[in-house]
Amino acid sequence: MTMNTTMGTGGDMKLTSVIRPILSAEVHDALVMFLICVGLFVTIAGIFSNLLVIVTYTKIGFSDTINISYSALGISDLSTSVLRYWATMCYIFVLTNADVPFDPSSVTVTTAFFPGQGFEKTTAFLTAFIALERCLCVQFPLHVKRIVTKKITITSIVIIFLFTFIPSNFIHMVFPLKWVFSPVRNRTILAMVPLQTPLRYIIQRALLAYYGTVLHFTALIAVWICTVFLAVGLKRTAKIRKDNFRSSSAQQNTQRERRVIKTVFLLAVTYLACSTPTAITLLVPHFVPEFDTSRGLERISRVSHLLSGLMTQINSSANLFIFFYMGSKFRETFLTLFGKKIS
Repeated sequence: MTMNTTMGTGGDMKLTSVIRPILSAEVHDALVMFLICVGLFVTIAGIFSNLLVIVTYTKIGFSDTINISYSALGISDLSTSVLRYWATMCYIFVLTNADVPFDPSSVTVTTAFFPGQGFEKTTAFLTAFIALERCLCVQFPLHVKRIVTKKITITSIVIIFLFTFIPSNFIHMVFPLKWVFSPVRNRTILAMVPLQTPLRYIIQRALLAYYGTVLHFTALIAVWICTVFLAVGLKRTAKIRKDNFRSSSAQQNTQRERRVIKTVFLLAVTYLACSTPTAITLLVPHFVPEFDTSRGLERISRVSHLLSGLMTQINSSANLFIFFYMGSKFRETFLTLFGKKIS
């Protein structure tokens, strides 16, 4: 921080503080390019990995309700990856001043940012639902088949989709895309044209609060709670396995249940690890109001948001590896897609 001297209206000298940028321009630009390149690679990996997850579980079948939830999670993560890829490409178009027939900095708001927020929160609540479903299996093992049915699972997934993704489309009401003339490019391009009405500010603020605060922290807290119960469930199944080591059928059932709990536990932990940085980034402006506006902190803010986005994308790309590592049936079916068989 440096001090500048200014003259007041009465001729008095005043001292004003100026915050120096924490990151130099060179370091900032290097970090931005690194995060963009890594993010582009992760989004492409996420697209292909989630396609493989969906195809694999389709081949396995949906006799088990957990497979329906896993497939829905794959669809949501696939959509998140596609939109993240589009957002990254738009960012690259801005940095390179690409001659594209649209304004990438504004088009990405309605075609990538808000729809992406919708699918990211769909993934968050599907993760919470899957963790809750497994918690019920642990707490009520004799009644779970009656509690968690295919009908209830599909209905829950549809409801999650409705209240997480559908509201993101309201942004098109106040930020429509139109063909406008650009004096800079001397041509007509597609760009976002905000409505100059009070309704615009109401919807914009409501959506930012809904996705940035309500949905994000509700899902985060729900997954944290379920993760604790899953950890307790793992200890319980370990004890049951030890007590029933002489019964082969009981041991097989316990081992299968333990693998499923471990899989869901890893999904939940991965989500928590990747979503916590975003939660911190969302909370910082409440304690440091100038975080997003100060010239001294704007570089840190930009890098933080890019890092949060990268962590979110990692969460959407990691499921294939978790399913492959933990599920023998998934692993066997996955390998048959490439003509390999498990002997």
